[in-house]
Amino acid sequence: MMQIKNITKSYIFILILTYFFSLYSIAEAQYLRDKTNYINLYNYYPTDFEITEHYNNYKTYSLTYNNIFGIPEVEVKFKNNSYPLHFDFGNSNNIIITSELQNLVEYNFIDTSFTYHPDGSIRDKVLEIMIPYFNVFDKDYYNEESALVDWNTFSTNPFNGLIGLKYLTDKSFTLNNESKQLIISSESIAEKLDSNKTVIIDLLNFAYHPYGIHFVGEINNKKRIFYFDTGKSHTALNRDLFPNEKILTDKSGSFYDGKVNISFGKINFDIEYPRVKSLKRKIENNYEMGIEIGIDILKYFLISVDRTNNKNIMIIHIDE
Repeated sequence: MMQIKNITKSYIFILILTYFFSLYSIAEAQYLRDKTNYINLYNYYPTDFEITEHYNNYKTYSLTYNNIFGIPEVEVKFKNNSYPLHFDFGNSNNIIITSELQNLVEYNFIDTSFTYHPDGSIRDKVLEIMIPYFNVFDKDYYNEESALVDWNTFSTNPFNGLIGLKYLTDKSFTLNNESKQLIISSESIAEKLDSNKTVIIDLLNFAYHPYGIHFVGEINNKKRIFYFDTGKSHTALNRDLFPNEKILTDKSGSFYDGKVNISFGKINFDIEYPRVKSLKRKIENNYEMGIEIGIDILKYFLISVDRTNNKNIMIIHIDE
């Protein structure tokens, strides 16, 4: 009799374990975003490579990543204190601070205005402000026009603000996510590189996005506009490129039920079940917007940008 009871208890225990394991499995795969998979993306980061060997008169700045998205942060000094701001390739304007710094940073109110989506449509109301002083990349700025926005205008989690590529005009720089460094120089890096270990891409100029990283790549062998954005946590393709019946949506976003090939220069990889969204942008080009590549993919590349002497090129460093 005792043996039967023990067997029964063991059976019940196994049933309970099975039940909770099934709940865990459901929880693990409860969002469509969990199905996204990158293929052949991890082969490009160079090994045994020291980027500073290719720079003259450079400065190195430490980056932090104290946010859930893995977005690089740059320390910005204000009049009374310093705070990390997201280093955002997608910020087309001046420095932006959020409501997190509203009572911590000195500023003067100018007017009420709006912030805009990339396509030019209104995103949210903002305060136009002037910041009497800040320092970034060892350069002082005085009476710089800025904007104060609620942090949830751009994010699902609080953050301090954004600083973009406007403050690296006429510079060459390298974003090294692996070593958590930003290397900046006033001299060109392009002439000092081995062409066998680089992918050099001409960047596009758009009036509405003067500092952005836009270029022509291919999606499924068709030329499209690519956009690199370190301020985005998730890569997304243009929803308009895919049939509606192949788009699935849940709380985590919309996704294409299929696989796409991404290529630019020597870079070639696939994305299974990619995120999709509207990528309408205020740009002047014959090609459609194809993909907005966020930090989830950019972290796998060592990227330099050279905008010295009227250049406008991006360099991706790779192994031979």
